[in-house]
Amino acid sequence: MRPGAMKEGRRLNAWLAPIAAAFAAFVACAGLWSLPPIDRDESRFAQATAQMIESGDYLVIRFQDRERNKKPAGIYWLQAASVSVLSDVGKREIWAYRIPSVVGAILAAIFTFLIGKSLYDQRTAFLAALLIASAPVTAVEATVAKTDCMLLALICIVQFAFVKIYAGMQQGEKATLRWPIVFWAAQSAAILFKGPVALVVSILTGVGLLSGKPRIAWIKRLQPILGLALLIALIAPWALAISDATEGRFFIDAMGGDLLSKVASAQESHAGPPGYHLLLVWILFWPAAALLAPGLFHIWRERDQWQARFLLSWIIPAWIVFEFTATKLPHYVLPLYPAVAIVAARAATRHTPPTSAFVRPGALLYGIVSLVAAGFIIALPVLLEEQSLVPVSILAACSVAVAGFFIASLFWRGRGFQGGVAASGLAAVVAWIVLTGIMPALSKPAISPRLSAALEEVERHPLKNDAPPIALAGYSEPSAVFLLGTNTILTSGADAADKLLADEIGAAVIEHSEKEFFLSQIETMQTSVRVLAVIDGLNYSNGQRVSLSVFVRDTSN
Repeated sequence: MRPGAMKEGRRLNAWLAPIAAAFAAFVACAGLWSLPPIDRDESRFAQATAQMIESGDYLVIRFQDRERNKKPAGIYWLQAASVSVLSDVGKREIWAYRIPSVVGAILAAIFTFLIGKSLYDQRTAFLAALLIASAPVTAVEATVAKTDCMLLALICIVQFAFVKIYAGMQQGEKATLRWPIVFWAAQSAAILFKGPVALVVSILTGVGLLSGKPRIAWIKRLQPILGLALLIALIAPWALAISDATEGRFFIDAMGGDLLSKVASAQESHAGPPGYHLLLVWILFWPAAALLAPGLFHIWRERDQWQARFLLSWIIPAWIVFEFTATKLPHYVLPLYPAVAIVAARAATRHTPPTSAFVRPGALLYGIVSLVAAGFIIALPVLLEEQSLVPVSILAACSVAVAGFFIASLFWRGRGFQGGVAASGLAAVVAWIVLTGIMPALSKPAISPRLSAALEEVERHPLKNDAPPIALAGYSEPSAVFLLGTNTILTSGADAADKLLADEIGAAVIEHSEKEFFLSQIETMQTSVRVLAVIDGLNYSNGQRVSLSVFVRDTSN
């Protein structure tokens, strides 16, 4: 190779990580500004963060007057910092609460790249970073103000340090404290975001590594005694403070009421049989759908190599645990996807012949999932908006289907790397189509935003018009509390009538199921009310139709 060409290649390689980070930022911003607050988890997180800022209490997490003892305070602190710097708590701009998730998605792509580079080469690392950034599950979680994308980033940092420690032992390098400190510091941060999830993933990775050689020598390199001391030192101040502030309720609720109960029994109807995550991975990790089976096939054949053993140890033990955990949500296996991305990317950079096992079946599977994605683009407005086919959606779906066919043909011909890059690009475009183009245009599911806009229009909005609080009866979605303010009252129809007549509230928002009780109480009080607005829609959280009437006292008589 010419010296100039080698220099140009090195220059290009130096840009691979920044390109991957920029791509991850592009995907993560799909829906950032356009999507309204999502029920229910995002709005609960955002409302609790808003209350932290309003009250100045950054220790005890609350949703209105109830303690929210489910997750540690890490994500709330980051969200509060983001809102304080970029917005104002009174504006209730949900995008400001989502910035930590966007940052998490970018960091996850960067550290997936670094892990892939440490295990294999830059091409594998680059494709793996694109795949994890463009996976539909990552795109969605990056747009939602929750813990999962930041947790993903921290797990990638933890596992990157783990790889460095394990690789150093395999390559005969001298042990240092640098990577153990990174490992345990990142573990501490992860605990402050979502409890011991990252620690469990690393422990299960270690269990898998016991099958290789050397079996336990790497444990000493982790510096477990020093690490645990560092972890305790970093976690203890918060742990002691929250335990004292809640009289121990936080840990009882978080461990017993949230974490352990999810393992033992399905919570909030989120159940599924073993195999649930394996079935969904082809959709949630759509860009890699053609590469998953070839990747696992080849990585299993290479399991005697320490790189393959590390990836298999990261994936298999934890995946089995997640499959047999009673409560299941699609994003639960997200901490394993960086390893899956590297396995898939490894298959793409091996120059596998088209006739090799799983290559052409994988291409067919990718094409099928692409058609499903195209169908989803068409069906979403029809199902949620209950409207006829939209020409723009049809055009977008046809474009996705054609692009998917072209990419499937690349996989079919054994051009895995080119196919993987193109598939990542298509997934990014689909994320923007769905999260910025389609979903924000759906009015029927946007009940709380429409209610907020209606109250502002009639100058009864507690935050925008400095009006008295609102009472909600029969509709209690967290997004309404977030948009209307912390003092929003969730009550019954009869009690809402009493509060309206006592001038304790500025308006009563009554769902159809509570309307009879509300009007009966109004009639008993021998007064009259009038309706300022009616909001009809579909509550996507429970699939039920909703009809909200905004009542105020009729003072015209």
